[in-house]
Amino acid sequence: MSKMKFAFLLSLAPLMMGSDDVASQYEALTVNGMLPICQTGEYLTYQGGNLVCAIPASNGVTGVTNCTGQLLTNTGAGGEFKTLSCTAKGGASISSSDITRVTTLSNNVTQLNTTVNNLTAASPSRGYYVGLTAANTGGQMYVAGSDVGIPSGAKLCSSYGPKAHVCTSYEIYASVAAGKNMATLVDAWVYNESWNFTLSQNPAEPDAGLSENCASFVYSSAHLFYAGQTMTYGALPGGGMGLMLKQRGCPSATKAACCN
Repeated sequence: MSKMKFAFLLSLAPLMMGSDDVASQYEALTVNGMLPICQTGEYLTYQGGNLVCAIPASNGVTGVTNCTGQLLTNTGAGGEFKTLSCTAKGGASISSSDITRVTTLSNNVTQLNTTVNNLTAASPSRGYYVGLTAANTGGQMYVAGSDVGIPSGAKLCSSYGPKAHVCTSYEIYASVAAGKNMATLVDAWVYNESWNFTLSQNPAEPDAGLSENCASFVYSSAHLFYAGQTMTYGALPGGGMGLMLKQRGCPSATKAACCN
């Protein structure tokens, strides 16, 4: 043991060796020569500013027994370890109230673990562009067994992972800014909602944020003048590569952009 580590341990000696009031009993420790060699049943204790071998009767433990093949068990009462004795393996018992408390705590931990796992596995999160759906879809998205709209959109993207979903326009923006590969993004549905609309079309409920996403992917006709948004990353008319946003009628079909 290094001198530094030993000095640190000695500074904590009053606390480690049974002192009840460190502030009042702390005193300088002097070690002259070699440390004493303690006999069986004795312990190196701190007394009068020195380390000596003694049976520590004042620390609340009445004695330590060699429990070969058995368990060292606290059989006393009143808080800390008062009486230590040997108990045969499997012979110890606890009260029914303690068993109930331990069982309740164990069940609570299991329930919390299940909740956290469910949230981690199922909750959608903001992601980056990963590709397109395998099949085309209209502005109204529907997959058998899933609810119409956003849940069906997530089902269409599920091949990319349990959290995959139809991208928002902002996720596409973040993907481009992060330098993701956008080569496959061509005229693909995205979820866009900025409460804008074309004045000449006068859509129903113009301030409901429905006219840019086919009413959250549940609208399939044209009588309400709702539309959807698609995005493409490709050659710009003026040269160079860039991101383009286009309005698309809800009855038409194209692939959707998936983010994960």
